[in-house]
Amino acid sequence: MTTAQQREAFRHGLRQARSAMGLSQRAVARAVGRTASAVWQWEEGRGAPDPQTVTKLERLLQVEPNSLARLLGYVPLSELSDSTTTVLAAVNADPRLDEDGRELLTGVYRWLVRKGKGSG
Repeated sequence: MTTAQQREAFRHGLRQARSAMGLSQRAVARAVGRTASAVWQWEEGRGAPDPQTVTKLERLLQVEPNSLARLLGYVPLSELSDSTTTVLAAVNADPRLDEDGRELLTGVYRWLVRKGKGSG
């Protein structure tokens, strides 16, 4: 889940980039396959798009890759170094998971790693 502070930073970045490109909210919505209402909510800080939609927005608005994603706390996998960090960072960065889901997946992953070390 994203925080209010992250959504606030994202909304300003999105609005600035959209305005710089001279696009309406409706045009942005059509281009990324969402509704104009969704884009309005993002720009009001009332919601946040999923990571795949953020990637589409970055391309459409011709901003640096991952610049909007970082504002929402999304971590690009290309920046992660080892497999342990990749799995745990992905779990922690996924906005679809709540705290209970993160704890469950982290616990299962650590159990699998321990199990693998014991059988090798």
